[in-house]
Amino acid sequence: MPAPARPSSALLVASVAVLGLGLAACTSSASNDASPKTAIATTENHAPTTINVWTFNHLPQEVTAFKAALERLHAKYPWLTVNFVPNKDDAAFGKAVAAGQAPDVFVSTSPDNVGKFCYNGTVAPLDDYLKAAKVDVDATFPKAALVYTRFQDKQCALPLLVDAYGLFYNKKMLADAGVTPPKTLSELTAAAKKLTVKNKDGSIKRFGFVSRSDYNSNNSLYDGVQAGTQYYGTDGKSTLGQDARWNKIMQWDRDLNDWYGNGQVSRFVAKFQPHTDDAKNPLITGDVAMEVDGEWHVGEIADAKTSLDYGVVPVPMLDDVKDTYGAGTAVGTVAYLPAGSKHKQEAFFALQQLTTDTEFLTSLADTVYNIPSTFDSLSAWDKKDDEHWGPLVAIFANKGSYYKQLTPAGDEDAITWGTARQQYETGKSNDLQGLLKSTGAKIDKINEDAVG
Repeated sequence: MPAPARPSSALLVASVAVLGLGLAACTSSASNDASPKTAIATTENHAPTTINVWTFNHLPQEVTAFKAALERLHAKYPWLTVNFVPNKDDAAFGKAVAAGQAPDVFVSTSPDNVGKFCYNGTVAPLDDYLKAAKVDVDATFPKAALVYTRFQDKQCALPLLVDAYGLFYNKKMLADAGVTPPKTLSELTAAAKKLTVKNKDGSIKRFGFVSRSDYNSNNSLYDGVQAGTQYYGTDGKSTLGQDARWNKIMQWDRDLNDWYGNGQVSRFVAKFQPHTDDAKNPLITGDVAMEVDGEWHVGEIADAKTSLDYGVVPVPMLDDVKDTYGAGTAVGTVAYLPAGSKHKQEAFFALQQLTTDTEFLTSLADTVYNIPSTFDSLSAWDKKDDEHWGPLVAIFANKGSYYKQLTPAGDEDAITWGTARQQYETGKSNDLQGLLKSTGAKIDKINEDAVG
């Protein structure tokens, strides 16, 4: 999953001029010609051109970071102006596309629609533009970031900052209980039970770990990486009812939930779900000893100005695949070149800059508490060796980290799987294998319908 939902704010619209690329980009004055041209020199005259760049980012500090980058771009290429529009989500983008008014660049919070947009022609493949601009994506972006930006061998988007998920834990609580950070799910269960503190009436004063998938970032536990499996097999069909590892990780989840009691877990989720990203987060308040969260939590803990002494390690693995410990779910923000853009050349010019400029990526990462998304920006980032950020950077860079496969159905497969998980976790369904098979069949049908 991408960065957590942020508070809504009034729509901010900033019209700023933008500069072109340090890496030579391909553009021409013939704005509607989608074929990449030869690169233009910094001093070359060019017909004045204005493009629209939309992004989901909307908080003041985020807008400031974008504006600073775009102003730097304009200093080099004064002929290219960007009308920068924050606070635009995938729904707004879809409406604009349907109305024939697509922006020239769109930055989305999630990659779940990459396959959908690429399959139905909403966005333009970037391969020819990248080739003409001499951008080697495999040498520019870590493998984990390419998994969710490619579809059917086409580069349909580019990554712009990354999320990696780790296990955050209270160092004092673990030390006092004689517990070391767990590496397998069985170790996580044992640690959770040992770290749990109950009141005299049997209610839970402190949870060791809550595994339910509708809490905080726990959905990342069930995307496949921690079980060493994938959503789909080589035949493109769902593996939910076929791969026993799905059954094992869900049984692990249910067993821990049942040990606590569904009612107690439900009360915990109801109380703390609204506070996963603020100072009342249960790890900060001491109501839980361990939790799975994304890298942005490092910044949130710092913002809370708490004395919490905590550590971050990779999320434990299913015991069957314990040798892959260190890998995790990696996902992030993506940037598109909409097929409806009337200035594709100039739009790619800006797109490349925003996704490869080291100064912009490191400054924006600092602002929004994400991880830079290129090898160069990761190398230059001053937080890469930090005791909290470092383990998360390593998870992203791990060759075993990935995100689920993309399909033309967008996020409908993940939504369907999430609904099924919650039915089993809460005891509404007790036939796990039957549920996995029926859910897999539903997902296969969703994908079949998506391709007509």
